[in-house]
Amino acid sequence: MNLLHRSRARSITDRFPDQRILVMGDLMLDHWVWGSVSRISPEAPIPVVDVQRHSYTPGGAANVVSNLKALGAQVEILGVVGADDPGRRLRALLRRQGIGTEGLFVQKDRPTSLKTRIIAHSQQVVRADLEQRTAVDGTLWSRMLAWLDENRERFTGFLLSDYNKGLFWDGRLKEMLRRLEGRPTLAGPKPENIEEFRGVEMVTLNALEARVASGHDTATAEGLQRAGEDLLERLGCRAVLVTLGERGMALFEKGHPWRQVPALASQVYDVSGAGDTVLSVMGLARSVGVEPEEAMRLASHAAAVVVRKVGTATVDCEELLASLDRDEKNPVRDPKSKIVPASEAQARLEALRAGQEPPRIVFTNGCFDLLHVGHLRTLMTARRHGDLLVVGLNSDRSVRALKGPERPLNTQDERAEMLAGLECVDLVVLFDEDTPLALLERLRPDVHVKGGDYREEDLPEAALVRSWGGRVVLTGVVPERSTSLLAERIRQSP
Repeated sequence: MNLLHRSRARSITDRFPDQRILVMGDLMLDHWVWGSVSRISPEAPIPVVDVQRHSYTPGGAANVVSNLKALGAQVEILGVVGADDPGRRLRALLRRQGIGTEGLFVQKDRPTSLKTRIIAHSQQVVRADLEQRTAVDGTLWSRMLAWLDENRERFTGFLLSDYNKGLFWDGRLKEMLRRLEGRPTLAGPKPENIEEFRGVEMVTLNALEARVASGHDTATAEGLQRAGEDLLERLGCRAVLVTLGERGMALFEKGHPWRQVPALASQVYDVSGAGDTVLSVMGLARSVGVEPEEAMRLASHAAAVVVRKVGTATVDCEELLASLDRDEKNPVRDPKSKIVPASEAQARLEALRAGQEPPRIVFTNGCFDLLHVGHLRTLMTARRHGDLLVVGLNSDRSVRALKGPERPLNTQDERAEMLAGLECVDLVVLFDEDTPLALLERLRPDVHVKGGDYREEDLPEAALVRSWGGRVVLTGVVPERSTSLLAERIRQSP
């Protein structure tokens, strides 16, 4: 589906470097501790992590800043840090990116929010948060407003990034919004603070946030429409954008029927930070006068680029335009791109695990000869147990060994393509052995899902998956739905 022509997108992104955006919000420093585990602590049933390295990245509203900078905009930040090492480190990281930090104010009795994630063997072991979730000091808030009064004319757009840490508490945001009236102002609020954002031009929320904020079930089209329309009325804003993951995005705009664009899904992805990317692109596009629907279409491509990446959550303009090229040349995604050899699947998963937010990888396997509703339900259930679903598919030789000389009814290439055409499937990998043990050993998924009438103790894969900390999920069977039954009915039909 052509969401936006490349030439039009180029005319928009060419104006990004001329935009000066001010980001206001809760600032954090993300601290990553990387290591390995080889033993359990004698003091408690917990793993002992041998630390190998540390890394730091801007977090919270500072990640929105990083997105804007990657898109070529001039960016400054207005927020609060503590008089501590995390605050100094965050300021240094931002300056290194060329971010204006004159609007960073220091509250001495308030620590900089620090998120420490301990990663072992590409799996997050634990997260420790050091922060103070209280309203920012009133005197400091007045100084921030005074700074905004002095500097707001320099900016073409404003983004509010709320992480519910206290910057926008106690009704103070109304004072700020009065100063920004009539200017492009977009917000990414948390549901707990949604009422504070009355009067912004546009808000962006994910499906869960929209459900909590509105009280309507956004999983259905009817519930989504009610949620969007209710939020639009309650906030008195021009537009509400709801990101829906694999269902794309929905835009609710005053005076227009609601519209939805599909997700430009990729076969593998890391979804961390995609919401910040959407907010950044929407804000930049609005600052150059692009209408909300067209801005949404541009943001859809930006999100598609980000979720294809490993361990990062930014997109530059050339990557954004390249996504439009792919969409124009190949408007219908080729499912064969999801079918890969075991070596490539292993490399892709290892790269994803090396990212800052490793996805939960789910594996299931089978012959999938005549694809039926039992298969579909098993695959959809499997996908819900993680972020990425890999399907191991028995080769033709393997199926004959298991099912007899008359099977398979469809060739391995046909079966693989049918599976890859399903939205819930991210990768398809053929294997020639009678069992998936060797493939499981290579891919090492977090979850192994098995459909059918099995007991975990009877599965040879169960012990192997548990050996690296994975778990096994049994989904059961769909009564009277199997390839053998379907084949027999076809043979008996007149």
